[in-house]
Amino acid sequence: MTDNIGAQAASAVDETIREYRALQEVMNTLRSDLGTLMAQRNENEMVKQELDVCDQEASEGGEAVVYKQVGPVLIKHDLEEARETVDKRLEFISGEIKKTESIISKKDQLSQQLASKIQEMQSAMQKAAVEATKAITQQAS
Repeated sequence: MTDNIGAQAASAVDETIREYRALQEVMNTLRSDLGTLMAQRNENEMVKQELDVCDQEASEGGEAVVYKQVGPVLIKHDLEEARETVDKRLEFISGEIKKTESIISKKDQLSQQLASKIQEMQSAMQKAAVEATKAITQQAS
């Protein structure tokens, strides 16, 4: 172990900075995941709107046919069953969005705390360096 207090402080700051950067990478991944979830939600909301159009056509006496892709094949799908599936999917995606936003919020708070800690540590190191310089200057005089 080194006896140099400055080196120990610098090492502690470096470790905290590494921790901060790792946290930022996690947050970037979470934000990317959130973007994917929002895109999925938008797609499913568009499908729901299309199903509403199909409902309207069926109520006007037209034939509303919905197909579901299963592998390479399109299979006729019941309109109500399709609506229920989309509603459940939207419910699930909304839950995942809320969960991801909550995690991002917690990680953001932790990130801010780490940033403050880094600033405090660097400030303390600068203050110690100034004090050490003063002490060396007084000894030389």
